[in-house]
Amino acid sequence: MAGILETPFLWVIATIAIYAVAYWGYGKWIDRNIWRSDAKKTTPAHMYMDGVEYFPVSRYVLWGYQFKSVAALGPILGPFIGITYGWLPALLWIIGGNFFIGWLQDYGSMMLSVRKEGRSFGPITYEFTGAKGRTNLLAFVLFYLIIISAAFIALIAVFWNSFNGTTFVPTIGILIAGLLCGQLLYRVKMNVFAVTGIGLALVVLSLYLGTILPVKLPWGTWNVAVWGGICVLILYLAAILPTPTFIQPTNYLAFYPAYAAIILIIVGALATPFTNVTIKLPAGPFLNDPQGTLGPIWPILFVAIACGAISGWHSLVSSSSSSKQLDIETDALPVGGGAMLSEGLLALASLIAYMVLTPLFVFGDGSAANPAHSNIAAWPVGAAALVAPILGIQATAAILTTFFGLVLVIYALTVQALVTRFFRLVAGETWGEGRFRALGNKHVATAVGLGVPWAFAVTGSWWALWLYFGGANQLLAGLAIMLITIHLARVRARSRYSLVPAVFMVITTLAALVWQTATFAYSVWAYLQNDKTWILRNVRPPIQTDPNLLWAAIVINAVFVIIGAVLFAVGLSMAVRLFRSYSKSLAEARTRAPAAADGGTQEK
Repeated sequence: MAGILETPFLWVIATIAIYAVAYWGYGKWIDRNIWRSDAKKTTPAHMYMDGVEYFPVSRYVLWGYQFKSVAALGPILGPFIGITYGWLPALLWIIGGNFFIGWLQDYGSMMLSVRKEGRSFGPITYEFTGAKGRTNLLAFVLFYLIIISAAFIALIAVFWNSFNGTTFVPTIGILIAGLLCGQLLYRVKMNVFAVTGIGLALVVLSLYLGTILPVKLPWGTWNVAVWGGICVLILYLAAILPTPTFIQPTNYLAFYPAYAAIILIIVGALATPFTNVTIKLPAGPFLNDPQGTLGPIWPILFVAIACGAISGWHSLVSSSSSSKQLDIETDALPVGGGAMLSEGLLALASLIAYMVLTPLFVFGDGSAANPAHSNIAAWPVGAAALVAPILGIQATAAILTTFFGLVLVIYALTVQALVTRFFRLVAGETWGEGRFRALGNKHVATAVGLGVPWAFAVTGSWWALWLYFGGANQLLAGLAIMLITIHLARVRARSRYSLVPAVFMVITTLAALVWQTATFAYSVWAYLQNDKTWILRNVRPPIQTDPNLLWAAIVINAVFVIIGAVLFAVGLSMAVRLFRSYSKSLAEARTRAPAAADGGTQEK
């Protein structure tokens, strides 16, 4: 029996206890004293009920929808980069980010939209900052969605190309099962429990078929590009088909294996004192990665672990979708805050899965932390090592690695389907009229929203794309919290609980974007000094390995410099507008009677 201090056991217990305090202590206090949610107030779901966008949903169903809509690869692969600085800093950010910022943003975004009659951030930003602010936000969101799509498409393609080719058949199986479930639910009107049973049986069957029918492509370094093309085709269909036909039933069905993986890993971690699975990764080196390839712990760690601690994507889901389905205001905390803290458990589970593996397996050598050479298959292997002893099977069993490999894919694919659809909607709102109205067409917008990310995905290295995604994602979170803060200031509710996290996130993420942009710029400069090392590490094969494609590496690094500069400039401009709006709102609110976030009298 392993010593408790040598296992993840205590860290899991401590994190769960802190999350409980975040929800039942801090969360309940904010809900009761700042927003003053009221179950008797009419929500937009009832106010504008149309059965399409606005309709009331049970808090339990909506929690599942919210969780599956926000939980993607961020809490899984974010800790993978975060452990570069040691597992302890990564764990502290997963705990602290969730406690003080993450759930507050998700819940606050939902409540802000509810209090603004279900409006999304576009109209709300227009109200707070004017037409230029709204245009600024939409421009930033479009660039952000391109980057997140590139990162996710790249990783889905890599996952299909890994794990001995066993994850593609189960992926197709879960998509087909989702389509079938949608037809059985909405056309045949079959009982939901029977439909769920049929769908899960098909998922289990597809997992078994994946282990005996692996799919491997014959094109070597071009395999990822082909897999990326297949991913784009699936995402195109998901973006243009009606939601009840594809996205909704598929996401519903995918929830079960996705959440089962979290439970299995957490249970496996709690059992480690008895299964003798111990921590093998070092807690440090803390301030810098050993090889200097990523940069200092601040700001990089805080954007690398995206979604597991806080995520701007969550604010888009909360304000644009879930707020329109909220049955009563008091459901916002369990749905918004609860789903975010649940995603924090996914980040915890992922970190634990890496902690029980050796540095040699995770990093590729005994001490280094170069993501370009890290083992991207580490998560399924670590998860299998935790779960296998409690199931009484071998950690190397094909069914286990296939299952956790499939979970990686569906976490990415189901959320990316929503991202693609959201890009189409934002493009339609941005270019629906005027000389560029063709870009607002749903087919054209979807093709652009997938074609450009595919090009980035098959040329740039996944971890370089990931850090850009993390920077843009966390900056969007900071901007979302500023919108929440402006509203609180306008109604003279206490706003410091959101202002401080907003300032921290905006400063941190702008610094991260500067660092990443400078890194790509340095790569180009180093090439001009006859040093090709940096410029090649930012691209993937065959560009990385073919001397004849060196020109492509130069172009890609230069493009990434431009992207980083644009993201920084647009993000900084938006941040300045929001802080000015906050100061103005604060000054104007002082001339009115004290009020709470619901417009009522503020209790003293």
